[in-house]
Amino acid sequence: MNKNCSHCGQSFEPEPGYYFGAMFISYAINTALFIAAWVALSVIYPDYSLKLLLSLLGLTVLIFLPFIYRVSRSIWISIFVPYRGKDLPSPP
Repeated sequence: MNKNCSHCGQSFEPEPGYYFGAMFISYAINTALFIAAWVALSVIYPDYSLKLLLSLLGLTVLIFLPFIYRVSRSIWISIFVPYRGKDLPSPP
C-alpha cells in the first residue's frame, strides 16, 4: 500500500503494528471464502476427495491473496479513520 493517500494526505501507517488487527479481518474473509469453496465443491462434485478439497482451497488462497490483503487493511483503517468528503478539510 502507499504510505499516504494521494488525495488527502492521510498516513496509511499511523504507528508500528497498526495493521495487526487486519490479520483477524483477513482470517474472517478467508474463512468465508473457504466455506464458499467447500459448499460449491460439494454441490458441483459431491464425491470429492480430501486431496481435491485441499488443492482447491490452496488455489483459492493463492488467487485471492493480494485482494484479501489490501481489502482487510482497508477495512481495518476505515474502522478507526473517519471518511472526509471533498468539502471537508484534510487531516494535518
